[in-house]
Amino acid sequence: MKKIILVFLLSTFFAGYDLLAQDQKVYSQFFMNPYVINPAYAGSTGYTTIFGVHRQQWLGLEDAPSYSHLSFSAPLENNISIGAMAYNNTETPLQTSGAKITGGYLLQLDRKQFIRFGMSIGGGYTSYDVDAGADPTLLALESTSYLMADLGVSYYYENFNIALAIPNLIGRNTVDANAFSDIKVAPYQNLTLQANYKHLVNKNFAVEPHLIYRFATKDMPQYEAAVIAHIGHVVWAGLNYRQDAGMGALFGIKIQEKGAIGFAYEYGKTELDGFSSGTFEVSLGLQLGDKKKNQKQAVSFIHSFKKSRNEKSKSSARSQYLAQQRAKAAEKRAQEAAAAAAAAKVAAATPVETPTEVEPTTPTTTPTETATSTAMVVHEAIDHDTPLQHRTTNEGVWEIGATYIQTRVDSTKTKSVKWHDALTDTPEHEELPKNTVRKGNHFLELPAGHHVVAAEFPEFQTAEDYSDDLFERGFHGTIVGYVTALKQYFVVVHKGATMGIAEEEQRKWSKLPGLSHVYILNVVE
Repeated sequence: MKKIILVFLLSTFFAGYDLLAQDQKVYSQFFMNPYVINPAYAGSTGYTTIFGVHRQQWLGLEDAPSYSHLSFSAPLENNISIGAMAYNNTETPLQTSGAKITGGYLLQLDRKQFIRFGMSIGGGYTSYDVDAGADPTLLALESTSYLMADLGVSYYYENFNIALAIPNLIGRNTVDANAFSDIKVAPYQNLTLQANYKHLVNKNFAVEPHLIYRFATKDMPQYEAAVIAHIGHVVWAGLNYRQDAGMGALFGIKIQEKGAIGFAYEYGKTELDGFSSGTFEVSLGLQLGDKKKNQKQAVSFIHSFKKSRNEKSKSSARSQYLAQQRAKAAEKRAQEAAAAAAAAKVAAATPVETPTEVEPTTPTTTPTETATSTAMVVHEAIDHDTPLQHRTTNEGVWEIGATYIQTRVDSTKTKSVKWHDALTDTPEHEELPKNTVRKGNHFLELPAGHHVVAAEFPEFQTAEDYSDDLFERGFHGTIVGYVTALKQYFVVVHKGATMGIAEEEQRKWSKLPGLSHVYILNVVE
């Protein structure tokens, strides 16, 4: 009885579809490996990735449909990615197997916006189990081969993603009396629109809603929604709803953010209520090796947080080390300033002895020694009554000069202009040039100098994540610092010893992909 019902339903299914295969893959856990529904996602995880899925429809019903696929994808150099997929679908009395290869390309619009393109091409084979069928017309059928092709595009803006796929660029007949199905270019008969957003509540919790709309000219459109909660770096759980199919529960476990196993169960609403206990699906994923270098944009479900536990530990240790080093440097500067002030105070309080005449034949010092002693400066302070002076050196380096009042050993005073290439020791009341700020007292405060900045962020973690991204691209000299005057964290890629060097570095960095907005920030004491 159950087999008769099953064959009847499938026969109705094929007749309603005018025998033209739709091939819009329906998997409850598509979010684990979106490559299965859109070729644009090939290589999008940033890792060499392998995924496998098995979906068993209508549990408890003999010879019920089942679907399996195995996929591989990886990013390559020059923004190119590749992928491959094989699948096997059993829908008694039909069994369909196929395989395809994928090529993809990543286009960067700016630091936050990216577009991925993908195209797949391959072939398949359909066989007919006439013994399991009730329709005598199947007795005359032979096995059928066919070609297939997919197209896809995906747009990213930070944690938001929207994608469009044409899953059947080449249509085919599901049931065909010929050994090779006619090629039917049908780009508009099937479309899949998908969108999702990942909201990072904190470092260990994220919420990720998904929405899919499937359009088919041979069938009614269908929408599907899912909400996933990532709990720590270990588990996820969620719910999904598919139009005319019902609710489903989702659950999975991550293994050191390198592998994952997910489970889905759908109670469903079908004509088989009372004969079936629902649909079950299991997914396995594995990310091989480390994340590929020079990946400008990557989103991984397995590595769902910006940093793993190990990476967070290293980042925290590095931040603590930098804070300690800067605290030591600040303490050393304070000690040196206190020592200089004490020395100046002692020198000012020491009376100057009137030199006594000595016999010419018995000099106590040479003229050079006397001149050096007399000219020695024991204290100096900025003359705030004298305005700053500006100049450009012969090398084109911009400098700023301040007038200092110098006190010598003999208590005489004189004025001297000192030029400070890094804009240090600038009087506080002076108006600063463009892109120049005063140093604050934050424990991560950027030191005085010319800083070549790649980006700025209001939160430390975001700046640290971007610094890590640059590190993974091979730029190992980046640091994260804070500027109190601007209330921002800055990712610095270079600190120039002079303004000229900083400008030269800024020009070099601006030519690199994704770093066209690099600029110079001057910090003064």
